[in-house]
Amino acid sequence: MASSYIRKFLFTTLGLSSSVLLNLNTSGLAHAINTLPSLSTTTNSSTSTPRLQPKNNNLKWVYSVAERVIRANGLDEHPWRFQITDEYNFSAYAGELNKIVIYKGLLDQIHGDDATLAFIISHELAHHTQRHLAQQQETEASLKEKLLKQAQSEYNNWIAQERRKSKTPIYPATKDVMKQQIILQKKQEFDRTIQALSRQHEFQADEIGYTYMIKAGYDPNGGLRVFNLLSRLPSDYTENSSHPPTQQRIYALNQVMKKYSWLPLWIDGNERLKNNPQPLKLDLSEDRVSLRINSRFISR
Repeated sequence: MASSYIRKFLFTTLGLSSSVLLNLNTSGLAHAINTLPSLSTTTNSSTSTPRLQPKNNNLKWVYSVAERVIRANGLDEHPWRFQITDEYNFSAYAGELNKIVIYKGLLDQIHGDDATLAFIISHELAHHTQRHLAQQQETEASLKEKLLKQAQSEYNNWIAQERRKSKTPIYPATKDVMKQQIILQKKQEFDRTIQALSRQHEFQADEIGYTYMIKAGYDPNGGLRVFNLLSRLPSDYTENSSHPPTQQRIYALNQVMKKYSWLPLWIDGNERLKNNPQPLKLDLSEDRVSLRINSRFISR
């Protein structure tokens, strides 16, 4: 599989396409950030019904939910970056180190539902905290090396067998055909392994993300709502997709919800929020296109 193809798999995290990043207007982003400290971070602590609040500014909305999830889970030892792209797509993904990208189209479709946004953000945070990108890159590198050695060995063995069968020289075209067959087999093995790992990561991010959002006090059904939304879109799922089918993720998330009692999670997160009641400060990231939610050390 080509490296760019693998990278696309790595950086797509809700099962839909991830595309070009927006070059945001820096002055506009800075102005929006300057208005954020006055934002109320009151969120829904109910575990039965969602609290829907329309948000006039996506940056404010993402900040209010993200910083609460970060504080409630003790993930505030370092900064996090958030970027909202202007492309109307229904996706989000965990990008480079501690960066999360969310598409405007997805925010539009879940507008006002804090718990659904909390699940999306928590899912992407889990990709980072569990080192999924690093694991996949490490697996990719080691697997390539392993399969290359296997391919070379299999080709050499084939040459030796052919020479034992006949002293007639092997035609170059025949060698090329055998090389292509071996390469195709190894590519298919590579794709299957990376695909299985990617799908495993998605299920894990769903599970850990669920615990993150519960600790922050959000409605447990927020994850199911976003999956039900995505299930109504035309599916781009194929046998080679890096993500599990949405229906499988809905089933798995229902099992996760049965596995974890929400009360101990909520108590744990609520204790952290009480111990660190000050909302995390934010500013414009040095990359000039994303919002930076600073660590608790900056916030003191």
